[in-house]
Amino acid sequence: VALGGGDSAVLSNVIDELVRFRTKVRHYALALPEEAAEAVPMEGAAGPKGPKQEQKERRRQLMQERKPLLEACDNLRGELAAFGIHIK
Repeated sequence: VALGGGDSAVLSNVIDELVRFRTKVRHYALALPEEAAEAVPMEGAAGPKGPKQEQKERRRQLMQERKPLLEACDNLRGELAAFGIHIK
């Protein structure tokens, strides 16, 4: 409950902060670290796989590790939608 009857302004600010937080978490979860994107394997380190295949595998591994963050973002969006707040 906001003092001074500014409930709608406070609610709007809270929603804005939630959306900003969710956006930051999603950007982090979807980002590929620079060192993985720029890494050039040392001679013989790539084995039978090429550098591009290793990048794809690293990205797949990162996405698997970060999947709970993305699911949490989706859950937040779903829970807010139940209150009539839609994040696009």
